[in-house]
Amino acid sequence: MALKEYFVRDLVIDDEYGIIDSKSTIQDAAKKMKELGVPDLVVVEEETQKVLGVIADFDIVQNTVAEGKDVKSETVVSVMYKITPVSLDTSVTDAFTRMRDLNVNVVPVIENEKLVGVCSIHDCWSFIPDQTVDEVGLIPVRNTKVAEFWFASVCAIIGFTLGILLPLTGIFGFFTGNQLDLMSLLGIGPSGGKVVFTLFEARGLGIMVPFLDLFIKNGPIWLVIDIFSILLLISGIIALFSIVYTSFSDMRNLQTGWILRTIVPGLVVFFMVFEWILFGIAFALETPQPIITIDPVGLTMSIISMILFLLAINRDYIFRSEERPLAKTNEVSK
Repeated sequence: MALKEYFVRDLVIDDEYGIIDSKSTIQDAAKKMKELGVPDLVVVEEETQKVLGVIADFDIVQNTVAEGKDVKSETVVSVMYKITPVSLDTSVTDAFTRMRDLNVNVVPVIENEKLVGVCSIHDCWSFIPDQTVDEVGLIPVRNTKVAEFWFASVCAIIGFTLGILLPLTGIFGFFTGNQLDLMSLLGIGPSGGKVVFTLFEARGLGIMVPFLDLFIKNGPIWLVIDIFSILLLISGIIALFSIVYTSFSDMRNLQTGWILRTIVPGLVVFFMVFEWILFGIAFALETPQPIITIDPVGLTMSIISMILFLLAINRDYIFRSEERPLAKTNEVSK
């Protein structure tokens, strides 16, 4: 499979850069950075406009201020870093390597020996060819990282909606029963209608009993359910952002830790399962035993939600690189 090589001309070159003369003092450089609102300046020779290097705010702090040098007399060339400029035809990999080896953020871009802008190490990250072909997965796609980003994001959003948001708003719940059968549990007078146990309260026609009220009346198990409901809601929000962030980072070739990728979003599945278990324990402890049934819609949506979150976490196993025919290197001339 031939991998496309990108060049600096393929990047969005930052032409709103700042330059400073090599004879200027470090104080002059600091003032100009403040004036332009930039952390780096390209150092050029006044007569020839030849690029000599780059001075960064970090260099000023570490190599001047920290060493007690006089910023009013020291020139920028004494603290700037020297990096060979790149041209528009330099490969992105080469530009990235130069900045990475020096542990700096920008490199000047020249054309016909004249400065045309700068490119940053962040600009280069997503344009470096991936040297490994993703062969793990079921569905062949042209760009696995983009496909994984959209797949994981959609799964997380739908999973959060079905498993947390809809039970929160009372569209469906976890368990359900008749008000007449639940008078003792809920502490309500005789009336008819259906009662649904949602994320934070029991809801029915004309009634809404928070679990905190059930805690006061029926024991600490309802407080535990309330706490786990809060944890489920919080973990769901965090998991949603975690999945979107990590999948987007993969698309941009940025590294993220396994805790953020797996453990954090996995907690929402744990809390969702435990929420069902706690409800079952709470009803089993009640005396007299209430007549209660599982909400089939709620159970179905919870299972679908958990599956979607697990698919989003394991998105690497869904897509693989599409096999492409190798380009012909020889053609028969007529």
